[in-house]
Amino acid sequence: MKIRQAVVPLVLSALALGTVAVTDAAAAPPASRATTCGQAVRNTQNDLRQAGAPTNATTWQGVRDAAQNFLNSHPWSSPATDAIKIDVNDLNRLCAK
Repeated sequence: MKIRQAVVPLVLSALALGTVAVTDAAAAPPASRATTCGQAVRNTQNDLRQAGAPTNATTWQGVRDAAQNFLNSHPWSSPATDAIKIDVNDLNRLCAK
């Protein structure tokens, strides 16, 4: 009986720590894929094209708006939306100075 009483807190602690670790990893900001504004624009245009939502926008603001509209209409997570989220962050970071 004493062994069981000692194991229960250990199991609960492990579950709590595992939940914290998963939550922290999920909350980590996405990695950047671009180093210049032009590269961010090209990445975003390409990712939108691959997602089936090509844009004719040529300014970084227009491309960002098209990407954000895509994300707003596709709120679930997928490889395409994850890449476009990174693109939007890159556009904001590199182009909006």
